[in-house]
Amino acid sequence: MNIPTIGGARGIFEIFVPGVFLLLNLGVCVYLSPFSDNQINALIKAGATNTTIAVILAVCFGYLIGILLRLFRTDFPDRLSGLWHRMTGRREHPNESNVWKTEAFPYIRWLEESCRLYLSKDAQDFYEKNWKPRQVEGANKQFINFIKTIVSSSDEKAAAEIYAAEALTRYISGMFYALSFAFLLFVFTILSRYFLLHELLGGLIILSAAYLLAILIILSRFRLIRIKEVEAIFAADYKYEKWLEALSAQETAKKKESGGNGRSEKAAAKKETG
Repeated sequence: MNIPTIGGARGIFEIFVPGVFLLLNLGVCVYLSPFSDNQINALIKAGATNTTIAVILAVCFGYLIGILLRLFRTDFPDRLSGLWHRMTGRREHPNESNVWKTEAFPYIRWLEESCRLYLSKDAQDFYEKNWKPRQVEGANKQFINFIKTIVSSSDEKAAAEIYAAEALTRYISGMFYALSFAFLLFVFTILSRYFLLHELLGGLIILSAAYLLAILIILSRFRLIRIKEVEAIFAADYKYEKWLEALSAQETAKKKESGGNGRSEKAAAKKETG
C-alpha cells in the first residue's frame, strides 16, 4: 500500500481534508467554550484573520489530526454500516442473502453470491479457482493486499482505479470520524454554555443536526462503497488472469509455429541430400 503524502493527491484526499475539517470545528468549539479565556480567543482570532498563520496551522495541525484520524480502523464504520443495513432490511435482489450485511471485509463469500447472481459463467469459474479457496474465518486482508500489489505492479490503469476506490473509502472513513468527534464537541459546547452561561447556541445546534445527518448518510452507504472497492479489485484480478492466459496462448502458438517450421526445414534438407 502506498504511503499517503501531503504532496500527493491521496494524502490531501484521505488525510488532509478530514484533518483540517476537524481542526476548524475544534477551533470553533474552543472559541465558544465557557472555559476559554481571552488570551486563547485572541490567538484564535489572530489565526483566523492572518492568512499566513492560518495556512501554517492548517498544514501542520490539520495534517497531524488527519494522520491521527487515519489510525482509526476503517472496519468500525464498516461494521456500523452493516448493522444499519441489517436493521433497515435493504435487499438489491430477491434471491440475495444477508451475507453482504454480516461478512467482514473483503467479503469473499459475498463475491461468490454476486458471481452467481450477476456475473458470467467465466467469472464464476475464475472465482471458484482463485478466490473461493481464500475463504477463512474472519477477514483475509493479506490476500486482498497481495492481489492489489500484483495487479498494480502489472497494470497502471487498473492500479489507478483500485487506488481511487481505496482513497474514496479512506476519505469517507476519515470524514466519519471527523464528523463524529466534531458532533461530540458541539454537543459538549452547547450543553456547557447552556448550563453555565444560560445561553443557547442556535447556529451550533443546526450544525450538530447537519453533522448527525451526514454521519447517518455515511452509515447508509459505506458498506456498499467498500463492496465496490472489492469488486474493482476482483475485476482487475480477473482481467489480469485473462491477460496471462492470452499471453500464454500466444507463447504456445509461437512455439508450435517455430517447431513446425523446424520440422519442415529438416524435411526439406533431407530431400535435398537424398
